[in-house]
Amino acid sequence: MTTLYVYVAGPQGSGKTTFLQSLGNPNGFTVDAANGIEYRYFTVDETLDLYVLTSIDASRFDRLLDIAQRDILGYIVMVDSADQESWSMARIMLAHLRGYALAPTLIVANKQDLLSAASPEQVGAWIGMESMVYVTGCQATKPNSVRAAFLQLLFSVRHEIERLDALIAELERTFGNEEAQ
Repeated sequence: MTTLYVYVAGPQGSGKTTFLQSLGNPNGFTVDAANGIEYRYFTVDETLDLYVLTSIDASRFDRLLDIAQRDILGYIVMVDSADQESWSMARIMLAHLRGYALAPTLIVANKQDLLSAASPEQVGAWIGMESMVYVTGCQATKPNSVRAAFLQLLFSVRHEIERLDALIAELERTFGNEEAQ
């Protein structure tokens, strides 16, 4: 059985808990106060489980260190798109995540329903759109919006895997040609 993880980070008040609650059935959301995490668990099939988790204390990343780097499917960085003062903390959190393991990352510009909300593109530009970083808008109180954002992360993971497959094929062609010479 393989277990993969999506780690959700973001400043306090950005909507991480609401995002996890809206991601599926209310009974599937768990708060583990003893370990300081909130999570949602999915059984994909008999060979794959998926945990989407966040730390209860937004400033702590110690639970991330409990996950082997190879088991991280991707990251979600939640951002309150109407609270520009919190964006610098989100930028720092993004750096911490990517410093631990380089994985596809989705910046979720939450609270897009507020009149003062910046566009996802503005949030992404301010926080930083490095390699394998994508951005989308969201309203964490709406399950359809949350599912669409989560699917975007999964599509970005698939895109990165396809790029890796293309690189492997190119290297095999290159090394195959060198061995024949």
